[in-house]
Amino acid sequence: MLGLPRTTGHLLALLALLVAAPAQADEAEDLPDAPTTAAPAKASSAARASAAPGEAPASAAPASQAISPGRRALAATGAVIPGLLVHGTGHLLLGERRTGLSLLALGGAGTGLVVGGLGGAAVSGASRRVIAPIVLTTVTGAGLFGISLLADLYGVLAPEGGTGSPLAALPWVETQLGVAYVHDPTFAYRTFLVPGMDLRLRSLRLSGSGWFALNDDNARLRAETAYRFLGPGTPDGPRAADGSFLEIEAAVTHHRYTSDGFSMTTGEVALQGRLDLAHIGPTLRGSFAEMGWGIGLEAYRHGWRPLEGNEILTPHFAFGMYLGHEGYPRGEAKVVYEHRHDGYAAGAKITGLGSGVPGHLGLQGRLYASPRWGLLAGVQAGSAYVGRLSLLLRPGGSP
Repeated sequence: MLGLPRTTGHLLALLALLVAAPAQADEAEDLPDAPTTAAPAKASSAARASAAPGEAPASAAPASQAISPGRRALAATGAVIPGLLVHGTGHLLLGERRTGLSLLALGGAGTGLVVGGLGGAAVSGASRRVIAPIVLTTVTGAGLFGISLLADLYGVLAPEGGTGSPLAALPWVETQLGVAYVHDPTFAYRTFLVPGMDLRLRSLRLSGSGWFALNDDNARLRAETAYRFLGPGTPDGPRAADGSFLEIEAAVTHHRYTSDGFSMTTGEVALQGRLDLAHIGPTLRGSFAEMGWGIGLEAYRHGWRPLEGNEILTPHFAFGMYLGHEGYPRGEAKVVYEHRHDGYAAGAKITGLGSGVPGHLGLQGRLYASPRWGLLAGVQAGSAYVGRLSLLLRPGGSP
């Protein structure tokens, strides 16, 4: 673990760069939730009035409105072939050169980090002294590669203005109550009751959740506290420009497998953030990327044996989209990679030497049908398969 501090500093700088990207965006470019005004219509009318006879009036409409269905279909095809390897191809074919080159650069950076991480593992023999920076570097690279790929696909397929807009503020209280199903041939549990609650006060969040097996003596309890440096908070705080955020989170998790005779307790800390991708290009309005890096200490207890300790790394990344611009239904959906192996989905089982090293993939959606009521649904696939559905309640309504 000797290389961890230096690499962590590098990754924190990268996260700060991603979240600070809004400040580097073109000043003339609208933010996703920028209010609509009558200025474009007035400008268009003025242009038509001042146009000389026989001269076409200047148009204030976005260039993307003039894109033909055929060209959009070509761009969507290019985002897959060769876009799976050369990210940004779809936007380049669409005529969005700046966005296409930005996605190409992100994909290239991701590839370089993955190659460097895997090369470091091969050279060092995956030594415990250097495995932490290797894992963090490799997962970060995979995140940049995957996010740039999905962003290219989203940008050429999304409707004008994007699929939705973020909320400018978050509720003070949000509760959830649901059920989950876990298919794991190693353990007897299958169905779970899953309650949880989030309490927020401006930039501070306190959260608690539990997974309680209904057909086995198994339970997982988790408590979190987080401080948000920037981004949406409660309605009494400063109004956020968009959904981008940066926060630090500390958590304690206790998972007891009573019927199997062991338990695990984990303490961890993570830095994580979200960037609304409209700051990279206008075609990406309504989409976002998330990244986070964390480290934890895990203690095992097997029956009456002494405690055994272990360090865990918890990097993760996600690509998602907002659903709905105003009114209801409204929410968001995202695809997530979690590197941690201590949950019910655990790590992926694959053939070859890499089996058990990667984490798990998941899909998660949150949709509100009214200011108070909503649904949370998700699936995860690793060495086990997990599905959950929860009812969400904001007692005070939406902000």
